[in-house]
Amino acid sequence: MSGTRGRPAGHRAAAAGTTRTPAAAVGAGPAGPARSLLGRQEPRARWRPRAWAAAAVLFAMLAVAYACSIDIRASRGAAITGDEPFYLLTTQSLLEDGDLDLRQQYERESYRVFFDHPDGLWLQSVPAADGRLLSPHNPGLSVLLIPGFALAGLRGVQVELLLLAALTFTLTYVLVARVTGEALWSWLATLAVGLSATAFIYSTEIYPEVPAALALVLALLALEGGGAGAAPGGGPPFDTGHAPVLGPGRALAVAGALTAMMWLGVKYAPLVVLAGLAALRRARPAGRWVLVAAGVLSGAVYVWFHVVTFGGLTPYSVNVVYAGDSTVELVGEHLDFATRFYRLWGLYIDERFGVGRWAPVLLLAVPGFVWLARRPGLPRLALALMGAQHLMATFVAITMMGWWFPGRTLMTVLPLYALPLARLLQESGWRGRALFGALATWSLAITAALARAGHAGEITVAVDPFELRAPVFRAAAVLFPNYTAWTPETYGLTAAWLVAGALALWRVRRRVKDQEPRSAPRN
Repeated sequence: MSGTRGRPAGHRAAAAGTTRTPAAAVGAGPAGPARSLLGRQEPRARWRPRAWAAAAVLFAMLAVAYACSIDIRASRGAAITGDEPFYLLTTQSLLEDGDLDLRQQYERESYRVFFDHPDGLWLQSVPAADGRLLSPHNPGLSVLLIPGFALAGLRGVQVELLLLAALTFTLTYVLVARVTGEALWSWLATLAVGLSATAFIYSTEIYPEVPAALALVLALLALEGGGAGAAPGGGPPFDTGHAPVLGPGRALAVAGALTAMMWLGVKYAPLVVLAGLAALRRARPAGRWVLVAAGVLSGAVYVWFHVVTFGGLTPYSVNVVYAGDSTVELVGEHLDFATRFYRLWGLYIDERFGVGRWAPVLLLAVPGFVWLARRPGLPRLALALMGAQHLMATFVAITMMGWWFPGRTLMTVLPLYALPLARLLQESGWRGRALFGALATWSLAITAALARAGHAGEITVAVDPFELRAPVFRAAAVLFPNYTAWTPETYGLTAAWLVAGALALWRVRRRVKDQEPRSAPRN
């Protein structure tokens, strides 16, 4: 950094005798030099095979790792629990009866082919006015799981989901590499996030979070467009300061991905709105017409189906807890600002349910948010998406400490954490990269210990994963506050973490400002 403070990044690279690779040169876009996995500059023609080879290796590694999460039981009494069996129950009904009515499955107890609790499956919903028994969940995931369930039941579904999870992080790598212009750091950052304990467990948990993450990444890839709108001089490929590039074809792709998210869960509506507004801003006139038309059509179909099927805009009204409540009443029951404020940081550092507790490398992404905030286009949109989901998990989700593995409410945006991690690796010296390596190794060790304990029956993923006895996990427990009780220790640890976080954010912000050209306008 000495002697280059305040100069543009391109100036620093030129001073070192190399040419900084434009972000547009990674993955697609104008021909030009690109970085290989080893960081060397090489012609565009040679970059494409290596890029796809790196993506293929990442997919294979993650698929093999995720296969190890199969057969880790969710509870002592059943292999799957919580909402999982009800998604499969609807899938089974669609295959056996061609409808969403679950009465036949309960009468025949056909659910026992995938739900092995000796007491059978409980009722999660009340009968509709016409007698139908419906699952209180959006049907998108149940439809998506039809191929896997038809081929091999529960095991087939888990294999289908792990392949989708591996694909999600593979495409995330492609996205991050295109935005940052770096292949090596993007690959390592994505691998670290993909092998975090949260990603590992939810790769085969039967929840819509990972498929929704895949749809979100696909929408962002369509928005980014492979560098089609790269700024002159090697600027970021997704920059709202330049001409709109979203044409009708990619606009339709964005609309399709966002529509899929809504059918996976109405809880993803804030993410859909943010990405949809970004697409409208990015689109050419023809693309905007396509987005609006597709949005109106898909929205009308969504509303019609849910009103006719569930009697409201959401399926939650048939849940035994919310039976008879209107959509407005449901939203009101979920919102709480006073007693959930601690989750703003608790989602990261809670001793039992914090994602940073289970994967300390994710804590490094928080200072990286500063870079996202100061870069227009996709970086800032990614930060907005992560922030929106974090607010949903804080103030809308009924509980942070539910009958599920930690991180469920953040899983849909978890792949995007690779973006700030990759950027920090780009800009860090050897000390920062060594810290990343140490925390990534620690995180991987926790994931491995979790898998080993799960297969040995020491823990179950939905009931008591935090009882993991492995030293690599237990040794750091004293560093994290436990928000089941507000003791002096809880307050003290919280204060220490908040101060440390504020200092890290300040330091990164100062460094980012020093690296920006003095004449550059503030965004």
